[in-house]
Amino acid sequence: MEKRDIAILMLALAGMVILAGVVKPLLTGQSIDLSLPPLPGILPAEPTPGPTPETPITRVTTAPPTTETPPPTPTWSGKPQTLGYVALVTPSPTPSFSILPDTSAPPEKLLTYATIQSHAGGITQAMAMPFPYWELHYTVDPWETTFVGETSSKMAGQADYFASEIFPSFSIEVRDAADGSLVRKIEPQGGLNAKLWKENKENDPRPWIEKFYEGTTTRSYYFVVNTHMIHSYKMEVKVPERYLGKY
Repeated sequence: MEKRDIAILMLALAGMVILAGVVKPLLTGQSIDLSLPPLPGILPAEPTPGPTPETPITRVTTAPPTTETPPPTPTWSGKPQTLGYVALVTPSPTPSFSILPDTSAPPEKLLTYATIQSHAGGITQAMAMPFPYWELHYTVDPWETTFVGETSSKMAGQADYFASEIFPSFSIEVRDAADGSLVRKIEPQGGLNAKLWKENKENDPRPWIEKFYEGTTTRSYYFVVNTHMIHSYKMEVKVPERYLGKY
């Protein structure tokens, strides 16, 4: 190819580039592209990658925490402080009291189930007890607690004097008739002082009362009575009247 032909081809290409890259974009409102169009038999050139836009990094700046020094707690001056109320409570009304009627049950009537009376001690016969509850009432007539003295005869010379003091005593042993084991030992509370009882009858505790609760078990008992300086005594086993016809 001659130089003249090459110059005409180059001018034609330049015109095509101007038409495609400048005139057409101006008419259509697109951006101007000055790249060469692909020639026949020649691979199109790879586009040169443009710079990648950088993503802005948001930086968060945290201020260091500030430490406040608490004010010092004042020491107590030694003077009392007065405390007020943060809320007031309505006072409760004054309660009124009324005397309730006496609703206590009347004393239960008791019947005598067995009696033991003597002046000396001993062992009694066995007594069956089919009732769930029973009481033992007993009273004792002791000798008076006195100081007894006696003067011997003077015929043999100087007289001698003998003296002794009386201390009555009384006890009851309640024993199981099945094996003879001791169920309860009973002694008069406060002792025996017949002289004191005579001076003031309010001091007389007789009769003494012992209460026994059997439940539903039927048992048999006997009594061992021990006496010392006793004129007489009387023991009564009593059961509630409501047990009649039930046991």
